[in-house]
Amino acid sequence: MTDFAIKFDWEDPMGAKGRELRATWARVEIVVNGESVTRVFHERSRTVRDAVYVPLYPLAEWLVSQWWSLWNEPSPSQPVDRPGYESRHSLVGAREGFALPPLHIRPAESTVMLSWSPERLPSHHLEFIGSGDCRLETRLVKEQLSFLINAVVSRLEEQGITGSLLQEDWEAIRSADREEREFCKCAGSLGLDPYSLDDSQQEEILEAASRLPEDIVAEFFRAARRTELLAEAEEIHEAFTCAQNNTADLASLRELRRVTEQWLPPSGARPYEQGYSFARQLRSHLRLNGTPLKSIEDVARAVGTTEEALSSVITEFRSREMPFIALMGINDRSSPAFRLREALPASRQFHFCRALFEYLCSSSRQSALITSADTEQQKRNRAFAAEFLVPASALGARIKIPTVTWEQAEEAAAEFGVSVYIIRYQLENHGIAQVQDTQDV
Repeated sequence: MTDFAIKFDWEDPMGAKGRELRATWARVEIVVNGESVTRVFHERSRTVRDAVYVPLYPLAEWLVSQWWSLWNEPSPSQPVDRPGYESRHSLVGAREGFALPPLHIRPAESTVMLSWSPERLPSHHLEFIGSGDCRLETRLVKEQLSFLINAVVSRLEEQGITGSLLQEDWEAIRSADREEREFCKCAGSLGLDPYSLDDSQQEEILEAASRLPEDIVAEFFRAARRTELLAEAEEIHEAFTCAQNNTADLASLRELRRVTEQWLPPSGARPYEQGYSFARQLRSHLRLNGTPLKSIEDVARAVGTTEEALSSVITEFRSREMPFIALMGINDRSSPAFRLREALPASRQFHFCRALFEYLCSSSRQSALITSADTEQQKRNRAFAAEFLVPASALGARIKIPTVTWEQAEEAAAEFGVSVYIIRYQLENHGIAQVQDTQDV
């Protein structure tokens, strides 16, 4: 069974106005994992049906205008970080007065999260009554949406309609060469339509990209702020140059990287599972068992070096407002250096371990950027750092009850030397216990 499908049949447009609307009037059903996202309760007839009657032109036009953001702009950690994010990732933005369901599309590289919920539309005398969420392969969702757009474009041509914005932009997307596609991905990651940018905006994106190592261009644009694009690109460039020019040679880390780069991720595993697996293999290799790593000194000792040596390769970003948490760069001796955002010791240690993972997991990468974005890379390094610092086995041995208070979580955090939020993350993600969702219990 197809996990995601848009089923439609062309219908009589009745009294619809506008050539594009009349040409593409259809009965439309959207199905996710066998569930009808378009299931509605019709108030006047008191009936339930699985489809809506709408013109497909506005939907196809919206999909094309948001195409590069739909697949490249991850969910922000805070809504304020990405103004208008929902309008670019919800079919509500495509309604134009018609009854489309509140289906949200949130990308995470090879997968995309689809979610929907009930909503009443009084002016249409309809109520969308379904709800659910599902993570699917991006390839599958993109294929289905491309099929829809192609069908609408063909329908317009059959009706003698040419030169529409939809047709022109879709042709530009389909014919884009590699260089154009890379630019469009950068613009889309920022939540911008690459085909509506003025010259200065285009130049700013190109200039920012030119200052960055190729390894980190994608992650940079997925986290960067539009208003500070060049300033942030310059600070990342400076941090990377500093890492490259660092003369330290941490032989123990180089040797550890030689060992760990042989470790393959579990076949078919999700990014967070890959991070957990890598952390467990590393702890086993280092013979740490359930030993907590409560400080940077403990981490340094565990990987065969000293706090002093590790401190010599760690610097800080100038700005605490940077949307970037850490950067890892490698010098000509294949030894790493790190730049971290200023933070409390427990958070700083976690951030460092995320960057350490990026150094250890790939010999081909010369740099990595650590952010709060919801991407596969960031999910892997977050899971690694959590499991490396607070192994689930050790936490499970300490906590034997199904629900813990916030104070109890704080006590565990103090014991392991991490943020209470890492304890909560580990407890709940590993099914050890639930943390009461209040800090004043």
